Amino acid sequence: MMPKSRTFKALIFASSNAATALVTLVIAAVLSRVFDKVDYATYRQTLLVYQFSGPLLALGLPAALFYFLPGETSRIRAVLLENLILLGVLGGSFSLFLAFGGNVLIAEQFSNPELEKTLLVFALYPVLFLPTTAVSAVLVVQEKVHWLLLHTLVTRLARLFLVLGVVWLCAAGPLGAVGAMTVSGVIVFTSGIFLMLRAVPRSKVSRPTFGGMRAQLKYAVPIGLALMLEKLALGIDQVLVSMLCSPEEFAVFVNGAMEIPFIRMITVPATAIVLPELVAFYKNNQKGEALQLWRKAARKVSVVLLPIGGVLFVTAPELMTVLYSSEYIESSRPLRIYLLLLPARLIFFGAIFQAAGRTDLILKRAVGTLVLNTLVSYPLIYYFGIEGAAWGTVIVFWGYVIPYCIGYCSRLLDVRWFQLMPYRQVGLIILMMIVAGVVVTGLQELLPLENPLLVAMTTTGMFLGLLGPPFALLYRKDLKAYWETVRRRLQSSDKRMGS
Repeated sequence: MMPKSRTFKALIFASSNAATALVTLVIAAVLSRVFDKVDYATYRQTLLVYQFSGPLLALGLPAALFYFLPGETSRIRAVLLENLILLGVLGGSFSLFLAFGGNVLIAEQFSNPELEKTLLVFALYPVLFLPTTAVSAVLVVQEKVHWLLLHTLVTRLARLFLVLGVVWLCAAGPLGAVGAMTVSGVIVFTSGIFLMLRAVPRSKVSRPTFGGMRAQLKYAVPIGLALMLEKLALGIDQVLVSMLCSPEEFAVFVNGAMEIPFIRMITVPATAIVLPELVAFYKNNQKGEALQLWRKAARKVSVVLLPIGGVLFVTAPELMTVLYSSEYIESSRPLRIYLLLLPARLIFFGAIFQAAGRTDLILKRAVGTLVLNTLVSYPLIYYFGIEGAAWGTVIVFWGYVIPYCIGYCSRLLDVRWFQLMPYRQVGLIILMMIVAGVVVTGLQELLPLENPLLVAMTTTGMFLGLLGPPFALLYRKDLKAYWETVRRRLQSSDKRMGS
């Protein structure tokens, strides 16, 4: 069997993330039209509760599997079961919190009494969904990325049909939509547990132990706390907007605040694929090889991510109108602000910290980010509204997070800061995008079109038409590598089907 390349595995992983992002986007687009802004805000705030609590509850345990599973033979099934037991207990504890008064407390903080009902219905979701957060790590480490894609497609489509079916066929409000989300958690749980147990064979020692759980917790807790704090830091804007602004303003803001899922759709797969190799290189003191792999991953991600970001920037008003209706055209403003983070988020620097065993650096960075983002964003929201929330995140990222990451990663890999990333390539792509964007913006004013979809399609065509020739000339090798990987896999699939 042909060995799977890192590029192919990253593409499969990215496809699964894209499926999740697309389903989330479609649900948001439909509900934005079916619900009024208050009901839509109630639905999104209900999900926001788990989005923030999830990283804290998980305690970094899914990420720990990237460290404990590779190379393990005698206890591999036990390692998985220890991880799942811990995740199940943590998810169950939060479910009990929501069911026995937590829903009321959160509803009061958000000044939205409707959250009491939706959070009560949503209470079962954490105990179902949290154990399945380990699926990606398990299937990537066990070389089963195609299973991951299948799992994601099936479960996300089931979620889509459940939510839209309840809303359209039963004319249900946010309570019905949240109930459908909870039911989809049962499907995700069943599929995820089945695939993880299939991917990890029975081992000589399959019974979980308290010692094994303690070892995973010892490694994972700093990562988990850091992930929780970073999630809060990067999403504190949504919490502050919920507290300082009206539900209607929150609804407009949250549709444009799509920086995190959009970036993670590409960067998380790339990072997950190279992380096991980075760990192996660092353990063997092969820092040069680790740096080379790191730079290669960043280069490949930038070739895909930055042009997509450029298209979204120039078509933001039309995109928000097409997706969410003309009532949400103002969502394009926070969207454009968040897109300024793209060059800083080409890949997760935390992978270097994890590979070096310095998860304490992730935690320290998260604490600083949370404190600074709160201090900077609060007055900006107070004076400038929802746009101030987006600007606060951008200021903290460029002023603190990126210098911190570049400084420490350079030390861990024993290189100078200017050798860490492919800065020249990234800068050149951004320059080409700015030139193309300025030209397209001028031409857009001359378009005799009013339909936002036609304007978006025409603008995208002009932007890619201007960017395409110099981009293809300068980055032909990277684009050819993507194409060759896909072509080889398609040919391999055709041969298997023919035989």
